[in-house]
Amino acid sequence: MTAITISEKGSLDNIQVQDLDVPTPNAGQVLVRVHACGINPVDWKGVINGIFQMPHIIGTDIAGVVEQVGADVTTFAVGDEVIGSLEWAKQGAFAEYIVTEPEHLALKPTNLSFAEAAAIPLAGLTAWQGLFDKLTIQPGHKVLIQAAAGGVGYFAVQLAKWKGARVVAVASEKNEAFVREAGADEVVDYHDGYDSLPADFDAVFDSMGTSAQTIPLLKPGGRYVTITAKPVEGLAEQHGITAQHFLFHADAEQLKQLVGLIEQGVLKVVIDRQFALTAAKEALAYQKLGHSKGKNVLLVQ
Repeated sequence: MTAITISEKGSLDNIQVQDLDVPTPNAGQVLVRVHACGINPVDWKGVINGIFQMPHIIGTDIAGVVEQVGADVTTFAVGDEVIGSLEWAKQGAFAEYIVTEPEHLALKPTNLSFAEAAAIPLAGLTAWQGLFDKLTIQPGHKVLIQAAAGGVGYFAVQLAKWKGARVVAVASEKNEAFVREAGADEVVDYHDGYDSLPADFDAVFDSMGTSAQTIPLLKPGGRYVTITAKPVEGLAEQHGITAQHFLFHADAEQLKQLVGLIEQGVLKVVIDRQFALTAAKEALAYQKLGHSKGKNVLLVQ
């Protein structure tokens, strides 16, 4: 099978297209024939920073069809169309076949293509867990969401509005209409900074590492969560708020809830660009620019 690998960290130029054996599922695992892969910032960051054991197949998100099930697997059957997010530090997704555990998978939304479906897992789960598990968003809360036109941010805006929050989104001026279509009540141009914003937010979802600028915008008792740099030490205590740094985790039940919202038309998936699997290096270079509207994907089959 074709797989995208690295054996040395430091540069996207180290990415290789290799021909590897198709893996065999053990008991409690499934083999998935991959049709598309979602691209996430952690994919290029992992290549450059070398945050996993090498050699390594790159990638996290997949959409495909169950090809084989190991012993003791009862939740999926051969032929099921599935999506999932793998344990990126242990194994990768950018390949024609992957092996994983059922708890990383959910049935694919029936109203989406494989390419669209591959865009959901990591970004959707990160948005869900950040908003509901960490920030505990409630109806009427005022929430600031950064990078609102990107993969995580676009899902976060939609989910926060679904929950009944008032959403202030941070994006570029050119993406204002795009973010408002997702449900943002107000859009702040990130070039203008945060000085004009009142300190009356209940929650901040920070995907840009701006704790020094955004923690002061919270009410006493507010909540701040970041998926990038850890908050400036002591700042949360100074302002009487709760601050957390977190990384998403695979959760099949939450993934099922996201799928349900997509099938109901509550959530929308937007694809920026599609690349062939063998163009993974070019795809990650584009992702690294940070200007995507929605998600980028690799087409495998």
